[in-house]
Amino acid sequence: MTVKRICAVKLFSTLLFAFLSTLAFGQLGGQRSFSFLEIPTSARSAAMGGSSAGIKDNDINIINDNPANLDTSLDNHLSINYVNFVSDINAGNIAYAKQIGAGTMGITAQFLGYGSFEVVEANGVKTGEQFNAGDFALNLAYGRAIDSQFSVGGTFKTVYSNYYYTQSVAFGVDIGAAFSSKSRNFTSTLAVRNLGRALTKNDAGTRNKLPTNFELGAAIKVPKAPFRFFGQYNNLQRWDLGSNDPNYAGKEKTDPKTGLVTQRKFSSDNLFRHLVLGTDIVASDNFWVTVSYNFRRRKELAAVSRGGLSGISFGAMIKIKKLQFNYSLSSYHTAGVAHHIGITTNLNELF
Repeated sequence: MTVKRICAVKLFSTLLFAFLSTLAFGQLGGQRSFSFLEIPTSARSAAMGGSSAGIKDNDINIINDNPANLDTSLDNHLSINYVNFVSDINAGNIAYAKQIGAGTMGITAQFLGYGSFEVVEANGVKTGEQFNAGDFALNLAYGRAIDSQFSVGGTFKTVYSNYYYTQSVAFGVDIGAAFSSKSRNFTSTLAVRNLGRALTKNDAGTRNKLPTNFELGAAIKVPKAPFRFFGQYNNLQRWDLGSNDPNYAGKEKTDPKTGLVTQRKFSSDNLFRHLVLGTDIVASDNFWVTVSYNFRRRKELAAVSRGGLSGISFGAMIKIKKLQFNYSLSSYHTAGVAHHIGITTNLNELF
């Protein structure tokens, strides 16, 4: 291992554990804000079940999932993504990357708009006044390759929420690292996302935390075959993801002293809630298809009587001349699906 690589690994480890020491684990379930940061920002990420953890590709669409994906191959790349969730709830993002010295700087802007609302008094009388609500984030990232196999990156986030008379501002950071084998048939990534707090205090006098997520992923490309299998393990910082879910299927245990009956946290149900599994069918550099399955989404959002396709996502990429088009269909609930669309180009080639 070279001196340069050793220094980079030590720097990443130091930053990671420094932030770890400031976290209060178990922050899920109503103790966080700015949850829109967990929504996939691109059609590519949506097709992979919500995040591209595990993949190291020359694709600007996945730099929001892991800044270590930023490298000089993305110089002057631009992407635009959009999704209409339900009614007039819309989300989207725009990303641009530019080589800076030995590394690459990336800037992304994302939004989630909830539409227009009408003010109504407590007695039901409409005032005629209307307002819009939404969440916004402006992210500045930098990444670079340490050598032909290792890369690292970081992102600084400025987050803003506007809900009529309530506004909130927060700062956060992402840290990421990625590894690719010499054959490029195996990749692995680690990302620590959304470390930060709000600047403004809530009604309880405290500052809400961002939805921190530790993600570990890996992908294996089958040699001389068009298949790449990937897996993601989300929320490493907390084992118990089922406590707040009435559908949690953990086995019950009884306290011998108090007689209190609770559900076991260490269960296969909780294990699978962390997992996302999927497959890329890479027909060529200009076309591929993706299928993924998000276990937690299925557990929490599927209707009890009829689960349908909840938790399953489909996606496709096709490149026509100098434009790359991405599409994904994500099923959250039987009531409807989300259609993500995206377009990507290399401005150096386009002009």
